[in-house]
Amino acid sequence: MTDIPHFHFERVDSTNDVAKELLTNNDSVFVSADYQYRGRGRKGRVWEGESHKNVYLTYGVNELKKKSIENKILYQIIGCLAVEDTLSKYIDSTKIRVKYPNDVYVSDGMEYKKISGVLSEHNYSGSVCEESLLGVGINVNQMEFGSVLEQKATSLRILGTRCDTEQVLESLKSSIIHFLEMNEVAIFELWKEKINLVGKTIEVLDTHSQYKVDSIRPDGSLSVSNQNGSITINNGDSIIYDL
Repeated sequence: MTDIPHFHFERVDSTNDVAKELLTNNDSVFVSADYQYRGRGRKGRVWEGESHKNVYLTYGVNELKKKSIENKILYQIIGCLAVEDTLSKYIDSTKIRVKYPNDVYVSDGMEYKKISGVLSEHNYSGSVCEESLLGVGINVNQMEFGSVLEQKATSLRILGTRCDTEQVLESLKSSIIHFLEMNEVAIFELWKEKINLVGKTIEVLDTHSQYKVDSIRPDGSLSVSNQNGSITINNGDSIIYDL
């Protein structure tokens, strides 16, 4: 893959937003920052993190100028796989779990806690995708989280691993490039293997209904069933299940 220009900033609103602007004059970009004050998560949530202590990275591609991935759900999948691959260089890989649809969790010996989130965004003009953005956050050296997250989040430092954020960033970039070059079917099958969700029982948070996962569809949605029949759960639905 041709060298992708990398722009680093001390402070931005969102690396995804900056990457979108830079794609005006670039086929593809990496954008990172020491701090972002409007980092986004799914469903409009805010991605919180301290300055100079974590990795904030976006890969962006101008889909009108550069050949890209056909199945857009794979951007989010690549982000999760790249995070898992990066973390496995610093901690025991058996403690890492890729969680459907876009998070990565790590066991602290007692329970699994979130260490990374992935957000893919796609901008369309009609049916034509003009640009795709893959944003990734990894908690590296942050030791304290807000009251809402303190029981749910962790970092490499909390887990006892001291890392240089720049080193983790470069490893993450290399992993993203690696997966971008892989066959799309192979990426999807690897992700399905990693999340290990087929056959498990899930609960939909909004309704507290429980279902068994029968299959994962090519668009990332879940085909599930219970005693009342079968339904499809879209990628954006919030679910919980045992890791």
